[in-house]
Formats: sequence, structure tokens, C-alpha cells
Amino acid sequence: MVREDENSMKKDQRKKELQQGHRIEAAQTALKETGLKATEPRLAILIALSENHGPFTADEVHKLINKRVCDQATVYRTLTRLVEVGLLRRCEFGDGIARFETAESGHHHHHVVCNQCKRVEVIDDEEIEEIDRFARKRGFSDVSHILEFFGTCPQCR
Repeated sequence: MVREDENSMKKDQRKKELQQGHRIEAAQTALKETGLKATEPRLAILIALSENHGPFTADEVHKLINKRVCDQATVYRTLTRLVEVGLLRRCEFGDGIARFETAESGHHHHHVVCNQCKRVEVIDDEEIEEIDRFARKRGFSDVSHILEFFGTCPQCR
């Protein structure tokens, strides 16, 4: 029984390493496609944000990555640059704090934000996407929107 548990743990570790390897390759490819060098800070930030669904503040991103990779100022500069090339999306929730998440191609979602603790939940809802279709039916092109909901989460209520 103990040997089976050890084998299972080893398989899980190998699987995790393979997934990590895939994330590194995906991040390197994404950077190359935008013309950016695959620097250690850029890779670390892209991998951290792909592993942990955000959005995250710059401080939270810095805590997600190995502190030896880069300092806080480099995190800020890197986040800004990755937004400029379209790999990350900047989220504003009206509190003056920018948050960042991966900008997945073909995937758009919205958020509901707690007014008290600032916890963020993702909303993927077909009814909201109907608004995009509504605009396109009327001849609009290059339709974009920002839609965020605010309320009080169950823990803060």
C-alpha cells in the first residue's frame, strides 16, 4: 500500500512538471509572437498568471513569483509591457488599483467584486454575451465592452 502511494505521488509530480514545462513553452511562444524577449521576469509573470486565475494587483503578482526573479519595479514595468502587447489584460474596479490577468484569445469574461474585501469572482454567462451579438446585428464592428458587477460577498455580509 505504501509503495502504491509513493508511485502515485511520483506520477503526480511528473504530471505537474510536464504541465509546468508546457506553460513555459506556451509563455516563450507567446512572447516570441509579440516580438518580446523571453526574459526570466516575463516568463515568471506569465506562468504565475496562467497558473492562478486573477486578476491580481502588482503586489500580488510579485508575491506569486520567486522574489529572486525580479524586484517590485520590474514587476510593474513588465505588467505594463505585457498589457501593451496584448498578453495581459488590465482590470479597473473603481478603487484606483490596477489588476492584471491573462488575455486569453477568444475568451472574454466579467467579474463580480466584493465592495468590502475586494474578492473577485469570474462571471462567464451567455446572456451577457448576447449584448455583443445585439450590437453586431445592428452593424457595429470591433465591439468591445467592460462590464463589472459590485456587491457584498457572503463572508462580508
